Amino acid sequence: MRTLPVRLVLISIFLALLISGVMVIASEDAKPVAHAYIAQAAAPKNQTLKLAQEKSTGCTSCHTSSDHSTMHSNPAVILGCTDCHGGDAGINKPDHSDYTAAHSGKYKLAMTKAHIPSRYPIKWKYPSSANPPRTYTLLNREAPEYVRFVNPGDLRVARLACGACHLPIIHASERSLMSTSAMLWGGAAYNNGILPFKRYILGEAYTVDSQPAFMKNPVPVTPEMTAMGILPSLAPLPAWETVPPGDIFRVFERGGRVINTQFPEIALPNNTGQLQKLDEPGRPDLKQSNRGPGTGSRIAVP
Repeated sequence: MRTLPVRLVLISIFLALLISGVMVIASEDAKPVAHAYIAQAAAPKNQTLKLAQEKSTGCTSCHTSSDHSTMHSNPAVILGCTDCHGGDAGINKPDHSDYTAAHSGKYKLAMTKAHIPSRYPIKWKYPSSANPPRTYTLLNREAPEYVRFVNPGDLRVARLACGACHLPIIHASERSLMSTSAMLWGGAAYNNGILPFKRYILGEAYTVDSQPAFMKNPVPVTPEMTAMGILPSLAPLPAWETVPPGDIFRVFERGGRVINTQFPEIALPNNTGQLQKLDEPGRPDLKQSNRGPGTGSRIAVP
């Protein structure tokens, strides 16, 4: 009789953990929400002040405080909010006398109509406006309209948001080392034996629909330019499944006097009692591993 409540408590805790785990898995495997996105016009190079204000009316009814209305300190730049971000500036904040539940519902409805919706609202923790961590690959799964809404300067959509005035800068930024990370991917590929090219050929870039992009230098590369590190082109990163193991030496076993080179017993940790044996600290490896590529649950590190 005395142990029954304890068992019930343990069962309750187990069920709570199980349910929470299922909820986490469900949120991680959230399916994309289908939306009929309306094509957003590119930001114009010139327009009247009245037209620009019409593109900001609904936005500024909620977003009342900002450092600058157009994100440009120069007053000669005449832009509306939707010129850069997209969305519907015709939706205004609902009038209210007090913050009732009915007003709260109207406010959320207006916000939903004015904003560009995400395909993965759960992962973005909507309606929170704070970006969750590690959204880079998540953005690759989003619609270009949403990417532009949250970040008009993203190179996938910068042509539409900023290209009317800054197209040469966008072109240079897309091919820059800071954008493609060619030094990182090229150095890692060569130094680890993935690719035999000391002149880097890999870089990271994306099309407007977040597909891997091939970057080509619009100017023929001369020997003088090559000596300065200018590359003729950069290819997307290959899928890891298509690249043969580059580590020809495989794995060097630690120690070797006590722990023999054996395949691990999957799901049976320490079935031989080897973990209780201590090898001599700092003892050099006796030989190269006898495992072949992809065997014994080991992979080539590169």
